[in-house]
Amino acid sequence: MNLLRIFRRQEGFALIMAVGVLGVLTIAGTSVLVYTTSNTKTANRSKSDETSFSLSEAALNNAMAALTNPSNNALKQVTLPSTEAAASSAQYENGTAKWWGVLDLSRNVWKVTALGVYDNPAGPGTAQVRRKLTAEVPVIPTYKQPLNNPVWNYLYAGHTGSTCDQTLNNNISGASRMYVAGNLCLSPNVQLAQSQVIVHGNLDVQNNAAVGASTNMSTRVETYVGGSCRYGVGSWVTCTGNQDANHIYSKLVDGTTTAVEHVAPNIAPPTADYAKWYDNALPGPSQSCTSSSGTPPTFDNNYPSRDNSASTVDLTPASSYICRVGPGASTSLSSAMTAGQTTVAVASATGFPTSQFHIRIDDEVMTVTAGFGTTTWTVARGASSTTAASHAMSQTVIWDDATTSGELSWNATTKTLTVKGTMFIDGSAKVSNSALNTYNGQGTLYLSGTFLATGSLCASVSGSACAFSTWNPDTEMLTIVANGNGGQVNPGNSIQLDNNFSFQGGLYATNAVEFGNNVSIDGPVVGSQILLSNNLVTNNFPTITTVPSGMPSNQDVFAQANPPEMFAG
Repeated sequence: MNLLRIFRRQEGFALIMAVGVLGVLTIAGTSVLVYTTSNTKTANRSKSDETSFSLSEAALNNAMAALTNPSNNALKQVTLPSTEAAASSAQYENGTAKWWGVLDLSRNVWKVTALGVYDNPAGPGTAQVRRKLTAEVPVIPTYKQPLNNPVWNYLYAGHTGSTCDQTLNNNISGASRMYVAGNLCLSPNVQLAQSQVIVHGNLDVQNNAAVGASTNMSTRVETYVGGSCRYGVGSWVTCTGNQDANHIYSKLVDGTTTAVEHVAPNIAPPTADYAKWYDNALPGPSQSCTSSSGTPPTFDNNYPSRDNSASTVDLTPASSYICRVGPGASTSLSSAMTAGQTTVAVASATGFPTSQFHIRIDDEVMTVTAGFGTTTWTVARGASSTTAASHAMSQTVIWDDATTSGELSWNATTKTLTVKGTMFIDGSAKVSNSALNTYNGQGTLYLSGTFLATGSLCASVSGSACAFSTWNPDTEMLTIVANGNGGQVNPGNSIQLDNNFSFQGGLYATNAVEFGNNVSIDGPVVGSQILLSNNLVTNNFPTITTVPSGMPSNQDVFAQANPPEMFAG
């Protein structure tokens, strides 16, 4: 009865209700607390992931900055570290961005890895949050560049400081432009008939010698002399105005005024960066062929010692060779082609694409439209503004739109040298084949040693001779850059071309360039002196506006990294 009375009292009921409500609230509060804590951890983790991802994106941007920096060579592994242990890094607030990459030269593609590392919000002693990105970066080699030094439109003699810095002992026929940085002396009976002659110093004209002829305005030579001039043993005079009395039959640039221009244009002397190209040439001492056949040249035998110790390389030996860095393929014609033929029979299709591509045979580019994977291709002739022509059996067939980083190859059957990019031999080189040799492509060949030609080497050929009137140096040009002295050439020379041969291209010599008797040249020549024997013919090559990469005194260019693709992570 008493117990019943107690339960009926309001205080007892309220107590029971309070206990129940408190239990419910406790459960609800605990749930809210657990939920809130869980959400906070999830939010923190999400923020950490986002931050580490942003750091990895920053790392990828930093890698791209290195690959696209014009002063770096994107076709050299040293441009980026190759492992995480050696990775480059940048520190940001509460995190680190790291990047590295591996260059696949067979494809000209970088596999770049970017890593973002962020401090764990759980506090000290906990593992850092890491987010990794990978991407592929294709690289396009640079084979040519705009000319930025007009020296490559002249026969340039750079020596100064002597009474006769450049002496011409024999006649020069033809019409190449000539630039003499110092004093020019014409020996007796020399008749100089260039299209333009620039002399920064004095011009000394000996008995019966002359610049140009007074016959008419077309036989006069546009002449600039910054110093004095004289004829025979006469008196020196300031070389300006009409100098016919001193046998300088000149006209001004207007083509109608008889006078010598006393203000000589100033053209900066070119310089060759042998050290840079020793490390960056492809192929070269630091990177030989990635694919080859035959016996390709030896570019060095003790890299990284640049000491001119490699054996002399014969560019035109009795046997064929191929040396290529990067992707690309080549084969040969199984049969001769006429100018109107629309099928090509080749020895092999190995390495060539399985969809439409371009090939080059001699100076003609063709589009392969069918027959992929077979040895008979259907082609559209005269692509890329070239002209359809006949081609001999066994001539080299090159995959023209492949992004080969560099190539030096020789077809001994057709006597054709293929050049592409900037190459370097830590020694000397020669052309020994006395037949008419031709070359295809645009390239610069650096030599620690010397260059000797005992055979002709030309870019454009007609029949059994070089075609001087049809050569276009803007689209096809080989430049030899030689640093040596003596040895296979005469002492004091870096480059020597023997009697009765022809050369079409560019020549750069640290020392002198010597030409033998009855030599024909077509293209710019740069040397401390130009030594001439009898009957040198200097053909009037077109004004050059585009040159191969690696040309001395032009900006060093290597390759262009394309935007990243194939992202993962």
